Formats: sequence, C-alpha cells, structure tokens
Amino acid sequence: MCLSRILPVFLFVSLLFSCRKDEQFLKSEGTLNFSKDTIYFDTVFTRLPGSNYPRSINKQFMIRNPYKETVKVNVRLMAGSITSYRINVDGRTGRNIPDVEILPEDSAWVFVEATLEPNNQTNPALVRDSIEFETNGNRQYVQLAAYGWDAYYFKDTVFTGTNSLVLFDKPYVIVNTAFVDAGATLTIGQGIHFYCTPNSTVPSGNKLINVAALNVFGTLKINGTKDRPVVFEGDRLGLEFTEKAGQWRGLHFWRGSVNNEITHALIKNATIGIQVDSLPESGTYSLMIRNTRIRNISAYGILGLTAKLYVENTAVSNCGLNTFIGYYGGDYTLIHCSLYTGTNGRKDPHVLFNNALRDNNNALIRSYNLKYAIVNSILWGPLKTEIGFDLVPPPDPPLTAVFNHNIYQSETNLGGIANKRNTDPKFIDAGNSNLKLKSDSPAKDAADPANAPSGDLEDKPRGGNPDMGAYEI
Repeated sequence: MCLSRILPVFLFVSLLFSCRKDEQFLKSEGTLNFSKDTIYFDTVFTRLPGSNYPRSINKQFMIRNPYKETVKVNVRLMAGSITSYRINVDGRTGRNIPDVEILPEDSAWVFVEATLEPNNQTNPALVRDSIEFETNGNRQYVQLAAYGWDAYYFKDTVFTGTNSLVLFDKPYVIVNTAFVDAGATLTIGQGIHFYCTPNSTVPSGNKLINVAALNVFGTLKINGTKDRPVVFEGDRLGLEFTEKAGQWRGLHFWRGSVNNEITHALIKNATIGIQVDSLPESGTYSLMIRNTRIRNISAYGILGLTAKLYVENTAVSNCGLNTFIGYYGGDYTLIHCSLYTGTNGRKDPHVLFNNALRDNNNALIRSYNLKYAIVNSILWGPLKTEIGFDLVPPPDPPLTAVFNHNIYQSETNLGGIANKRNTDPKFIDAGNSNLKLKSDSPAKDAADPANAPSGDLEDKPRGGNPDMGAYEI
C-alpha cells in the first residue's frame, strides 16, 4: 500500500485518540437529574416455577447530565444477586454496570423489568429494591416497587375425569391454554378469577395453531353468584389494560362438548368471548348462559357455529364485529338479553344470523337449518340496522323464528308481537358497557311476563310487569 494512502488513516486515528485523551470528565461530585424518583409496577404475578413467566411490562426513566463535562456513572441494583429486577442502562445490562458515560448536557435511558418470586401469601406482597447511581462519590437512588401476587397456575393443562375448582383465595392463571377433555367435567365455583395469557397455541405438524385459552371437549359448569361472579380476563394487571379488548383468545366449546352451563360470569377483553361449535350430540343445549356479562371483545361476543345455545339475562357490549352471531344455522334462544356495541368502524349489524355456506365467489355450497327465538330483549346500536340476516331456503324443516317483545334498531320491520322498533332504550352509559336502564326507558314494564325469569341479571326480582333487557329498573 502506498504511503499516500497510509498517511491520512494514521492522522485520523491519531486525531481520534488525541480527542479522547483531551475529553473533559467531571472531576467533582456530580448530582444527576432523574425523570422519575420511583418506578412502580402495580401488581405482577409471581413466577410460575420452572418457567420465566410472567415478565412485567417494561418501565423506563431518563438520567440527565446537567454539566458541561462528560460524567462517568456507576450503576447497580442494591439487592445484588437476590434482586427481582433487571435493568438496561444505555444499552448495557446487568446488576452492576460501571463507567456509564453521559455526554455534556445529554441524557441516558434506563429500562426496568421485574420477575417476582412466589411469596406464599394470598394477598399481593410488596417487593422493593433501588438503583444506585454513583458519580465521583456522590450516591443517588431511584426506588423500585412492585406487588407480587401468587396464583394457581394452569399451563397447557388437560382436565380429565371430574374436577372442581373451589378455592378463590388466589387468582387462577391460564398460561398458554387449558383443555377439558372429552368425557371430562370441570366445575368452577363462585368467586374464582381467571387471568389468561395472550398466546394460546398447540402444535400441529411443523407449526403452531391458535386456540382459545380454555377449550372444552367435555363439559364445563361455571357456578358464579351475583356477589361472587366467575371472571375471565387477560393477564396484564396495569390500569391501562383494565378495559382493553383483544388481550386473550376466549372460551371455546368444541364439537362433542355437551351440557355446558355458565351462570354469573364476567368475560371481558378477549378476541372471541365465547365460541360454540356444532349442535350437541346429546343433551339439551351445547351451552346455557345465564346472568352473564361479556364486554370489550375485539371480534365476537358470542359466536355460534351450527350450535344450540340458550342465553338468558345476559348483557353483551362493545365488540369489534358482533355481539352475537349464529352462523351456519343452529338453534338459538335469547331471553331478556341486552346487546349493544358502538360503530368501531363496522358497517354491518352487530347481531347476525346466517344459514348459508358460500365459496370465494359467493356461490352457495349448502344451507343449514336455522331456528331462533328472541324475546324480551334489546338489540341496539348506532347503525340504522343492528340485526341482520343472511338466509337462503334451508332443508327440511324450514326456518323457525320467534321475535316478540323486543326493542331493536332496524330499517326493516321484523314483525312479531309487541316489539318497539327504532326506539332508544335509554341505557345509562352504553359506551362504557353499562346497559342498565334509565327510569324513563321505554323498556320499562314492556316485557312478556310469561317468558320472564323470576330475577334479572343481578337477581333483582322482576315482578308481574318485567322490563325488557337484562336489567330491571
């Protein structure tokens, strides 16, 4: 290589080391500025033994150098090897991170996560640590705090035989997925609270397929009460996730599952709240749902695929696509239900019945028998039509439909007895899933007492002149 090429490179390297040598570092004790003095994680489930689940959300804060010289900072977690926290400082990780350089009047980011060990307590227990920042002998601290909550864990669990879950002293967490095997029965007692992880998959060949958080091939009995409902939701515990849709995949009742019952449950923040496949091979219904709330669902609140469903005293609200959909025929009964969702960018009704299977060119492949009865219910929303049909002549017997004593929104008169079309039911706060009725609601005293259960969704007596919908005024 010729000298003319070597010389510029030599000069550049020499200049670089010269600048580095002359770089000015703060010599006196330095006081840094922090964007936060405490990092608080709310509540975090403690670690499932043998796994790295769960990992907390990532929190961050900024260190600011107020000086006109570069500072060198030594950073460490005070609990050392027994800490429950992990940190990343300006791209470097570890419990002890020396010589972090922050340029003059510049800043660096610190990222923090937590994995908390089981504490053998029923209530959340506070877990503390702190991060020390030492600058030329001056020590400053940012506090770390999180509540660790022990749980009963089910990770890819298969329930066989007869099982009962009755303890409600701690939450239950479904990690990935759980199954009720064919021929098995799982009974869930009052007051049990399930938290479900977002990733629910099972292996199929060389790939993973998505499934629900809880998959029922046998029988599921959910026995909540008004004061102690059974709750299903996602496993993110921060306040920002309290009413966020689409956090987990929901409940799925597969073909062959029979005699399922859900009473006094709250199912929220899922992709599909409840999915039911196929008419029962034995038993009265695929699923009977009573006194249940389903809300903040990113796709379907209740999805029936050629299913047989009985739904009573149930409120379904704020779903991305449909609050209720009976697809490919089936047999559906809705008594004293309240169904509402906002626009969410949708153009189709949120209550839909279909009995046709079509190909990609919309050509009919086959049709299915469909039977539905909607009585004493409210089907409401902001679109001009909120109950829709995609029907073709089915095989024998023909379509059977009962539609009486309902409030509904539709451009088409659906007939029936004592219905109120395009009459605002006056929910208290439908946008926030409060489907209770104002005192001057037109649903008041308008239901058919012959088809009314004795109490409403909250077990309030209906009396001789019941109101339409899931709630009595």
